[in-house]
Amino acid sequence: MRLLFVGDVTAEPGLRAVRLHLPDIRDRYHLVIANAENASGGKGLTKKHYRELREAGVDAITLGNHGFDKKEILEFIEAEPIVRAANYPPGVPGKDRLVLEAAGERLLLFQLMGRACMDANFDSPFQTADRLLAEREAENVLVDVHAEVTSEKYALFRYLDGRVSALLGTHTHVPTADAQISERGTAFLTDVGMTGTYDSIIGGEVESFLARFLTAMPQPFRAAKGRASLLGVELVLEGGRARAIRPYRWDEP
Repeated sequence: MRLLFVGDVTAEPGLRAVRLHLPDIRDRYHLVIANAENASGGKGLTKKHYRELREAGVDAITLGNHGFDKKEILEFIEAEPIVRAANYPPGVPGKDRLVLEAAGERLLLFQLMGRACMDANFDSPFQTADRLLAEREAENVLVDVHAEVTSEKYALFRYLDGRVSALLGTHTHVPTADAQISERGTAFLTDVGMTGTYDSIIGGEVESFLARFLTAMPQPFRAAKGRASLLGVELVLEGGRARAIRPYRWDEP
C-alpha cells in the first residue's frame, strides 16, 4: 500500500497547493490522506473547502484542535471520511477511526491529540491508543499525532513502536528532518509540516503574529497570503509494517 499524507492544509494557499498539484501526482498513490483542520481561513473546515479537497483527490481527512471552529462541520462530519481526535471526551460528534481499503489491504486511521501545552481535558492519548488497538480492525495502522511538544510525540512513538505501521506528527506547521523506520517496522516523523504559504508565521500574517510577541496583547488571527507549498510524507506499508518513508515537497512556481 502506497500512500501520501499531506501536512496541515492551511487557508487559501494550502487549498491552492492541493488543487494545483495533487491531481498531477494522484495516480502514484493508493490513498491520499490530509490534515485539514486549518483549511478554512486558518481555523476549521467548511463544507465548500472539504469538497475542494475531495475533488482534488484526498480520500480521508484528519482534524485537530481547530476541527470544530467552523460549526457547519457538524452538518457533515458524521457522513464523510473524516476523523477527529480519538481522545476527545465521550459524546463529541464525529468518528474516532476510519478503516480504508486499497491495494488488497486495510488501513486503520486514527488521530491522537497531545496534552502537553495544549488542552489537558483530553483523555490520555496513550490509553486511547491502547483501546483502539485492542479493537484493531486492519493490518496496517496510521496514526496522526496532533501535538505541540516534540517529546510527547516521541513518547507516543516509543510507546506504540511495533504496534502501528506509521506515526506522523502534525500541528506545529514546521517540517522536521527525523523521518525514520524503527527495527520493529514503525515509521515516524515528528512533524510533516504545513501545506500553505511559508511567507508567514506558521500560516498566519506576519504583522499580526509579530504583534503578539512584541506587545503581549491579543491579536486577531489573519491567514497569510503568498506562494503555496505542499508538504507531505510518502509511505509504503505492507503487512502491518512500514517499508519506506520519504518527506515530499512541492513549491508553487
